[in-house]
Amino acid sequence: MNQEPTEKLIQTIMQHVSLLPAMQEQLLSNIFIKRIKRDHYLSLHEKDNFFLHSGILKKENQLSGDIAHFMLEGDFGIFPSDQSNYSFVSVEPCVLFVLRAGDLDNLLSQYKQLISPYRDLIFEWAKQRQRRIELMLLPAAERKAALVERLGWSYNRIQNKDLANYLHMNVSYFSQLPL
Repeated sequence: MNQEPTEKLIQTIMQHVSLLPAMQEQLLSNIFIKRIKRDHYLSLHEKDNFFLHSGILKKENQLSGDIAHFMLEGDFGIFPSDQSNYSFVSVEPCVLFVLRAGDLDNLLSQYKQLISPYRDLIFEWAKQRQRRIELMLLPAAERKAALVERLGWSYNRIQNKDLANYLHMNVSYFSQLPL
């Protein structure tokens, strides 16, 4: 396994909880790296957890084309259920760390001190989904400004058509709004 990306993952986890060397080793032995090319679908098992190391993903409804979410480097995600119409599509090449749902359950049962930080992670994940609902309540120009602020420098890495779709706007109208 590539040492540099996994080291970043361990550092990220250690911001929330201290990991003994044995815990680090067991965690890393259960994680695998998934690489996907631009405009390809992410294929995982239902409820698998993943950490986006590099790249950008969009969560897109395959029936309507609606974009529900953008994931940036450092974001955590849970793969949707098999019944979901949403899929993750790469906006650019991506590298992800994946932990199967069953492996996560085993780690949490073996290392109880990981439960609280994992709950915090799930709570943050849920808050990110709630932010889109709050974003849609704003006037168009404020919606765009809030999205630009949230995405930061990654804003320029996403096509205007996808940004407009996410904000439920016509692309030409979106392009006319000031930054």
